[in-house]
Amino acid sequence: MIIDFNNDSHKNTNEYDYCISGAGAAGIALALRLAESGKRVALFEGGDREYSQVSQDIYKGKVTEQNPYWLDLYRLRFLGGTTNHWAGRCRPFVEYDFEEKQINDLPGWPISFEEMNRFLPQAKSILELEEIDTFKIVENTHIESEYFEPDVSASSSIRFRDRFSEELERHSNVDLYLNANLVDIQLEEDLSTIKHFVIQNYNQKKQSFTAPHYIIAMGAIENARILLNCDSQISSGIGNQTNMVGKCFMEHLNIRLGEFVSNKASWGESQSMQFMTTPKLAKEMNTGLSNITFGTVRQIKAYGRTAEIKALFNKLSCQLGVSEHLQFLYEHDCIGEGVISTLCEQFPFKDSKLALIDEKDSFGLRRVELDWHLSQNDIDSIRNMSIAIAEEFAENNLGRVKLSSFITDSSQKIEISGHAHQMGTTRMSASEEFGVVDVNCKVHQTNNLYIAGSSVFSTGGAVNPTMPLLQLTYRLAEHLTSIS
Repeated sequence: MIIDFNNDSHKNTNEYDYCISGAGAAGIALALRLAESGKRVALFEGGDREYSQVSQDIYKGKVTEQNPYWLDLYRLRFLGGTTNHWAGRCRPFVEYDFEEKQINDLPGWPISFEEMNRFLPQAKSILELEEIDTFKIVENTHIESEYFEPDVSASSSIRFRDRFSEELERHSNVDLYLNANLVDIQLEEDLSTIKHFVIQNYNQKKQSFTAPHYIIAMGAIENARILLNCDSQISSGIGNQTNMVGKCFMEHLNIRLGEFVSNKASWGESQSMQFMTTPKLAKEMNTGLSNITFGTVRQIKAYGRTAEIKALFNKLSCQLGVSEHLQFLYEHDCIGEGVISTLCEQFPFKDSKLALIDEKDSFGLRRVELDWHLSQNDIDSIRNMSIAIAEEFAENNLGRVKLSSFITDSSQKIEISGHAHQMGTTRMSASEEFGVVDVNCKVHQTNNLYIAGSSVFSTGGAVNPTMPLLQLTYRLAEHLTSIS
């Protein structure tokens, strides 16, 4: 059943086995899996079926000047969440991601690759991907190297709102509440057991919902924000006794490494090649894993109120052959030019973090400030990987690379942007000293509060997060059904 919490008065009768806040990929997948096992599930979505500015405004916050980020543009706050505009690229973590390692004085994953991989078939199924030979080499990509290999991926067209709305509507074991915002988590006197979720609509009506088990699945930023805001009983916030909630914010780093000229004899008609770093490079050169895309510009694009003027400027500067000399006026590319972009792993780092500020949203919850930092390990990783791919690209006779000056000049700051892949703010750890949830995604020092989604990632790897977060979601579902 789907219920508009703005218009419906629901009498809570303790009939639910699980309360889940957040109806994106993780929340919907978890709700349906638990419901299939015969359990009663209350699923709360803060937005409606469609986008609305009043809901989206909840995502606003501040960002330090360290690195730019757009908190309210990179996420969508309505049924289906950010899957409503995701590109659909899928790839699971690799075995190397789960090898034992210390990064910035933090441990890696406390679970094994084999344990994670048990749930790959279920993740592929909900994304409607092929069961066999799922992940294929990116077309026309080739390289002979110990340090780089052709990347592989699959593409899903699933939008969780469109694909699962009917199933959620008719499922007798699921009540999906729209316009239902989690504004507080109340604890029993022991301060370890969740007593109820406090849910509020946009008409300022509040209601408590109870169940034996509670799950927050609102995304990496909101998962941390609600825990920090719930400080009426524990001053530091729920699960934050060791001050780890909001720490280790990770993104996949989008960096323009430079430009290239391709060898047409090696490229043929190909317009793009994508490579992935190998564990050998990571171990020998102390790098993270990275996807590196070599692509030629097919179309001049410009955005904003002056888009037409920018597009004309681009076209003329390219035709006159002065584009390189005019980049200081407006950064632009020319058709046929080769540009190198990345999806780089960011290492977990405590100084990259979320914190609450005094400004509040319409529900009275304090907004967050994001201080997105790279560690020195990240900086070294980016530069080592960049030089290595430029050398291997040339040695394979694929062309020649001109790296950006901030790669070759260590005195310059590396220019980064994100891929809208928020991860790591409630990371998984065997010990509460290094994270927020345990190996079963249960919040340390609580008895019945769990977290689903990419906020529990111990490391981010170099793959889009949707598939691995779904694997962890099905793993959590297995655990929850086994204890209830």
